[in-house]
Parts: sequence; structure tokens; C-alpha cells
Amino acid sequence: MPIVRIDIQAGKSIDYRHALLSGVRRGVTSALGVPDERVTVRIVETPAENIDTAGVKSDRYTVVEISMLPGRGAELKEPMYQAIAEELVADPGITAPDLVVLVHDPAAECFYLNGVMAADRPGDREAEDAKERS
Repeated sequence: MPIVRIDIQAGKSIDYRHALLSGVRRGVTSALGVPDERVTVRIVETPAENIDTAGVKSDRYTVVEISMLPGRGAELKEPMYQAIAEELVADPGITAPDLVVLVHDPAAECFYLNGVMAADRPGDREAEDAKERS
């Protein structure tokens, strides 16, 4: 159940934003093997005057933050980073200097889903898998 937040500079076209949403979704689902319906992806736009990257980034500077249940190691995260980067360089043309991907994987008790703390969800495949990997 990865939840993804994409931070970008405001003012991008709808096609640009759709390319971001779909590219990041494909990168996450393909690398992690997560069903499409378990992934949420959203974009947060910030006005250019509220972004300070000390002149080293372009107006395509993009931060992708992925929150997910714990248990996935570097062997799954690295292919996900690569898949996201490949998707975004292909469309909408975001290159490595302008891309940051961060993963947050706090304990299952830090997630509240469908009215229940994730650590307490009976039959939740992802929570159970994460517990077994811990």
C-alpha cells in the first residue's frame, strides 16, 4: 500500500503531471510487485518563489516520497528507484540531477488504513509480509 507524494514546481501542464503520476505508479508497481489498486499517487505543487535549491536544480526539480509498510530491503528499493528514474526520464523528461526519491517505511502501527491501525489488520497480506520480514 505505498502512498506516494510527488512535489513539483507549480505551473506544469496537465500532460506533464499525468506523465509524472503514471510513470511513478508504473515504477512502484513493477519493481515492488504491488497491485495497482494498492498504490496512491498524488502531486503537490509549490509556487516557484517558494522553492530554494540554491540555483543547482532546474524548474523540473522533483521530489518523490514513498511511504510504505516496513520490510522491503535494498534489493527491492534499488530496482524501484531505477524504474522510477527510467519512467520519468522517458516522459516527461526529468533527468537524474532533478530527481530525488525518498522512502519512508515506519512501523506498521504508524499506518491507519480503512479505520484500523495497519499492525492490527487481520488478513492484511502486506502487513503480515512486513512482520515476517522484520
